[in-house]
Amino acid sequence: MNIKHFTSSYVAAFSTLAICATPAHAAPGDPVRGGSVVIPIHVGEPATYDCHATNSPAVMWRVSPHYSTLLKVNAERSPEVMGDLAKSWTVSSDHLTYRFTLNANVKFHDGSLLTSADVKASFDRMRNPPQGVVSLRQGMLADIASIETPDPQTVVFKFSKLNAAALQLLASPFGCIYSAKLLASDPSYPGKRVVGSGPFKFVRHTPGAEWVGERFDDYFMPGRPYLDSFRMPSVAPVSATNALISGQVNYTMQGLTSAEVGRVTAARGDKVVVVGGASATAFLPWFAMNTQRDGLKDERVRRALNLALDRWGSSKPMEQLTPMFKVGGLVRPGSTFARSDAELAKLLGFGRDIEAARKESRRLLAAAGQKNLKITLVNNRAFTFFGVFVADQLRQVGVTVDHMPLDTPQVAARRVSGDYDLIFDSPAEYVDDPSIQLSYFEPFSTNRGNLARVGDPTFVDKYQSQLREINTESRRKKVQDLEAYLMEKSYVMPLFWQVRKRVIDSQLRGLGDPPSNYLKLDLNDIWLDTAARK
Repeated sequence: MNIKHFTSSYVAAFSTLAICATPAHAAPGDPVRGGSVVIPIHVGEPATYDCHATNSPAVMWRVSPHYSTLLKVNAERSPEVMGDLAKSWTVSSDHLTYRFTLNANVKFHDGSLLTSADVKASFDRMRNPPQGVVSLRQGMLADIASIETPDPQTVVFKFSKLNAAALQLLASPFGCIYSAKLLASDPSYPGKRVVGSGPFKFVRHTPGAEWVGERFDDYFMPGRPYLDSFRMPSVAPVSATNALISGQVNYTMQGLTSAEVGRVTAARGDKVVVVGGASATAFLPWFAMNTQRDGLKDERVRRALNLALDRWGSSKPMEQLTPMFKVGGLVRPGSTFARSDAELAKLLGFGRDIEAARKESRRLLAAAGQKNLKITLVNNRAFTFFGVFVADQLRQVGVTVDHMPLDTPQVAARRVSGDYDLIFDSPAEYVDDPSIQLSYFEPFSTNRGNLARVGDPTFVDKYQSQLREINTESRRKKVQDLEAYLMEKSYVMPLFWQVRKRVIDSQLRGLGDPPSNYLKLDLNDIWLDTAARK
């Protein structure tokens, strides 16, 4: 065996920010315990508490501090992975067997011990969900042939095929480890109860108001977490920014425009610092096109809709409204597998001659018998501006859009029912790997997160081909071929990549500038340096 070893709506008034750190006995700059952070959540209420059943930040931003995962992506060295529950692991020379040794004496918040049986039960639930349980990870984990638990501290994953992204898949932030005992009595319990082994215990969720957690004193990592507690008020985006300006929150999850950054820094001065904004962050919003609806069954119509969007011409105006303004394909701009701007301009929907593109769009609509197409666009209310943008763009090729901005639970219900033509969504972008990013298009029969509701054998073949390729340059060519195919089929209408710039409290330490909205969510190593302003 070739051994690889690794070590591991809005709230009317915010309460005063609690920064009551215990006296520091550590050297200057060393983490100290104590204090509480306030982080406003601007994307609506969660439709479930179940990590396995969601791609939504409305869920993950709230529940992640309460759970542990087997592995996690190293936010400072993405896409490298690091241990969470796993203390160490080995990989067989054929890259088909992954043996993990778990940290000892890990406890759930109810006091019960976490063992390899809980890891197995959680991954089995994701890859083969019981009747009535939703798993959006099923297709991504299809290569796992078996999971063995030779002893309480060891779990062995055996893959049926070489998978170039195996460790990144096992490091998914959506892979919360649940109690096997509780799952046995009620497989759906994670949707309504929060019982994890993470750094913070769940205290309460008051819908429309706040989510609160407090330090779990029996957390398995010595000295962690540093914070006493956290509070996440439910707010509108503008209220989150205003709370940052007034000093009532430590940071927000949303990226800010340059104008908003200026307002905050002008008001707060040296009490805040600006992070991020240098490159695209792993978040690409899009509208999924329901291929089971009349009109959109015809790929000519879907292509026509993508051709109608002036992405290059709209990027600068969009930058004034939102941090999501960067033009890019289905793979994050600047990443290993991404196209250059010149290459991107040759991809369907990204040509720079918008008049020629819209002429072709009208031709395709006419050829499909849809010159007067009317569609329903279901949008998340927090992103109303994207619906307005798309409706205006499609109007210019003769398409009428019924724009429906809804709250998160209502959008979630439409996702399940399929009652939409286009619906706002995004892939679960937690790491730069096309096997994670493009797994969105795995067949709907096993992947309910595929809101295009399509099963495409050609996609599967091309996806599998890049997944088995370990040579980076060869894989890059296969990924770009797959990307071009997906844009020709136009199952989704990609919008703009996020360039996330944030303003954070100058006393906050450990947050850094994560490359994804789904990293650094457990608050494990966040702390408050109350000496910073003295």
